[in-house]
Amino acid sequence: MKQTIKKFTKHPLFKFFGRITSILFILLIIGFLTIYNYIEKQNGEYITQLIAQTQTTFENELIQYTSLYPQKNIQFFFDQHYQQLSDNNIIKLEIIDLSNKRIFQYDKTPLPPHITSVFKTISLSSSETSKYIMLPINDETFALVYTKKIQSYDNKVYSLKMIIALPSNTINMMQDTMKKIFISVSIILALVVISIFPIVYYQYSALEEDKYKLLRSNFQTLAALGNAIALRDSDTAEHNYRVTYFAIRLAEVLRMPVNNFPALIKGAFLHDVGKIGISDSILLKPGKLSTDEYLSIQKHVEYGLEMIRSVEWLQDDTASVIAYHHERIDGSGYPKGIKGEDIPYCARIFAIADVFDALISKRPYKNPLSVDESLLFIQDNANILFDSAMVDAFTSIASSLYTECYNLETDALEKLFIDAVKPYFDNLDLISHRKDKI
Repeated sequence: MKQTIKKFTKHPLFKFFGRITSILFILLIIGFLTIYNYIEKQNGEYITQLIAQTQTTFENELIQYTSLYPQKNIQFFFDQHYQQLSDNNIIKLEIIDLSNKRIFQYDKTPLPPHITSVFKTISLSSSETSKYIMLPINDETFALVYTKKIQSYDNKVYSLKMIIALPSNTINMMQDTMKKIFISVSIILALVVISIFPIVYYQYSALEEDKYKLLRSNFQTLAALGNAIALRDSDTAEHNYRVTYFAIRLAEVLRMPVNNFPALIKGAFLHDVGKIGISDSILLKPGKLSTDEYLSIQKHVEYGLEMIRSVEWLQDDTASVIAYHHERIDGSGYPKGIKGEDIPYCARIFAIADVFDALISKRPYKNPLSVDESLLFIQDNANILFDSAMVDAFTSIASSLYTECYNLETDALEKLFIDAVKPYFDNLDLISHRKDKI
């Protein structure tokens, strides 16, 4: 069951719907935020108009009537305008001077503590001229806590603070407006999504098909290059499949990061591609190589790097295995003689897989060794030729790898290779299920 779910979640169509869902979710968030900001702006404009209608008249009359001092003039003014305050739903009002002294206070009805707390703390910065906060009084009524700077004719500046009750019909009107705008924009967004989905899906399908073709073409190139040299060097194309399969399984035991596998796989399949530039008299010589011949065959590393230099799909990550798979932990390898962890991780993995397969395989210059003899050679050279931790990991799987694939025909070995590679390349499921092989 878990394998079925895992396979389904990796299917390209599932990934497509996941991406579309993510995009739609982001669009919805952006759309809703836009709607919210628009509604807030509309409500703010409406409230500003409401405030203006509520207090402009008596505020202007207040400034015209008196310069705000003495206090009896203020009291017299509000006595005259009491009904106006009540009609405009003003339930609390204060005038405060710059020294924070209350000049006048008007209270109509008691208010909940959270309203009075905001009223006490609301203030203006030096750059602000007005500010308001809307708070619920109960289920049907909201309070608008408002403060503004006013200036009398003698140029004295005061703070006018008010609490205005917004009745249920006002709130309902604002909520109805919000709902209508929200529904309208949501419908528009839904229609846009529905209309563009087929286009996006078609484009995605075309892109996936192109991606499949490119990947298939790349693997055909990989197989052609790798098998070309394998046929010259080993009289069989099976070597590349085996050695790459060994390297994958060892890397999995070592829990190598998934994003490093493509480099290992491509590098393993093309590790000796530069041997195309080596003459048959040296490459297929049955006896021991002379010093000059050995130096000549070492040049296959240089030739291999030159061959992949112009292939973008290969040059960035394949080079590490091609360049360094003959380096050794003690520094006795070639071409650079680097040692230890200076050798790239993938190259150290592949070196073990390559030597193991070379030992168990028949070559023009040697007979195959048994799996035990081959593994003993690798273990004896741990921390000399090979990374000791990697040798320990390989020891645990060497026998099963030999049993699993050594006697397989090319077609079966190719299938084993493709199944191992699948998790690390997009769309390889499609490739493996096509009748035409890579």
